[in-house]
Amino acid sequence: MPKQILLVYNPSARSQTHAEEWLGHFVSELTKDGEYLVTLYPTTPETTAHHLVPLLRPPLDLVIAAGGDGTIRFALAALAEAKSDIPAALMPLGTGNVLARNLGIVAEKFFANPLENALDVINNGVPMRIDMGMMNGEFFAGMAGAGPLSDAFVFPARQLKTKFKMLAYVTAMINTMAERPVVFKITTGGKSFCVKASGVFVANVEDLGLGKTSDPKILQDGFLELHVLDPSNFSDYVQIGFRFVGGHINSTKPHYVLKVKEAMIEVIPRRGLRSAFQTIAQRVRRTLTNTKGNYRSDRVTAMIDGEEAGSMPMRITVIPQAVNILVPATTVTALTEDTANSQLGSKV
Repeated sequence: MPKQILLVYNPSARSQTHAEEWLGHFVSELTKDGEYLVTLYPTTPETTAHHLVPLLRPPLDLVIAAGGDGTIRFALAALAEAKSDIPAALMPLGTGNVLARNLGIVAEKFFANPLENALDVINNGVPMRIDMGMMNGEFFAGMAGAGPLSDAFVFPARQLKTKFKMLAYVTAMINTMAERPVVFKITTGGKSFCVKASGVFVANVEDLGLGKTSDPKILQDGFLELHVLDPSNFSDYVQIGFRFVGGHINSTKPHYVLKVKEAMIEVIPRRGLRSAFQTIAQRVRRTLTNTKGNYRSDRVTAMIDGEEAGSMPMRITVIPQAVNILVPATTVTALTEDTANSQLGSKV
């Protein structure tokens, strides 16, 4: 009897060109031997994860999330809300493919072919439970964020992402060089502190494109990682840009990280001071565009998995072992070996 698959996709997404062609080819490959029976589930702007939940029950065997980080978040959020054990497979068609990269489904480089391993993982993958985050009642798989650098994930035009891929994000990031940093108040573990930053991110994954190789263990540890980025000079921005686009790694990181189970992130209603470089960048942008373009700290936008998600504050918590995902067997083998080595080391 064929296995039942629900393939969730966004027909209006254009981050991957020739969407109809890849979808038809993919379904043809899945069904050619009669092993799978595929039902398509196209989303609309009005579709929410709640709409998908009633479908997540036997005889369904597998959910395939086909698209970018937003579509993947949508499918995984429904599975997490349903508390379902049905595994999900990722067909990463987006620009960043953050979760797929961290799970080893896509190579750890931004110009890798996102579909190279997807079909093999569906046929031969191993299920692995991972954590998810929740921000203001919304699940996220990769990260939540706020500030000018966070906006660089949200606001590149769709046609630019289709044509230029990761370079579209770099263009948006360059625009943030002229923006005044934001003063955030962060409360976690019963303590509060204030920071001046151009971007605050709470991540479920380790590799955000900021010079860190991915470690799948991070997705199972019951924690999220709080990243605070405060680049102040041209060198800082160049480092972030090279890491984000090409996966370049070096020992100097213009940010710091704290592991958290929960966090409240608020905006303090005063503007951070621009660095000397940011002031120069503002003048250049004003000359070129004939506009002030000031960043409004009272209108800071929250972001989850590359999509706008309302305004501040952000109330964030981790949801341990939220969903089941098919990953390459090598990913699970590496996790098992690391666990065995850790246990052996603790006995020595």
